[in-house]
Amino acid sequence: MNNKQIIGQLKQIYELEKFQINYYTSQISSTQNSLLDKALSKIIQTDKEHTDFFVHIFTDENIEIPKIATTIADIAGSIIGESMELTGQANTFKIGVSLEEKALSAYYELLKENDLESKLKDKLIDFKLDKEFHMLWLQHYAQYLKHRSSQKNYLLYEGIEEHPTVNLNMRWI
Repeated sequence: MNNKQIIGQLKQIYELEKFQINYYTSQISSTQNSLLDKALSKIIQTDKEHTDFFVHIFTDENIEIPKIATTIADIAGSIIGESMELTGQANTFKIGVSLEEKALSAYYELLKENDLESKLKDKLIDFKLDKEFHMLWLQHYAQYLKHRSSQKNYLLYEGIEEHPTVNLNMRWI
């Protein structure tokens, strides 16, 4: 693997994955939602598999692992993640989706712009699919929570007498 462009793109993806690991790890400590915790744990586990793969490539090819950028990614991911505790889950999901979109874009560019060996290409396509699944799950779950919240608010703010189900049931009594 001599192409500097490929190496640079792999390092960029590695740094994004490290950033995401720290961001999602910080979110687990702030949530009281066991389903979200489980999903984030699975995302973290998958992203760690990705970074381990990149470290293996870098080591095999005697490529320097980006230490400074990785340290910055670790710190920034944790700081942003912890600050999200203050702004609520909606922003947590927005940032998660944005991070996944950024990683998807990086994978897409790497795959599109380079003639990669088939084993590496297959692995990167698998990783890209993982990122798509992460992004879609985050989007879907954010919509679910939004819908659930709006249903609760509707019941809280509307008088129970005004609720259509209550009116229908009252007519039958």
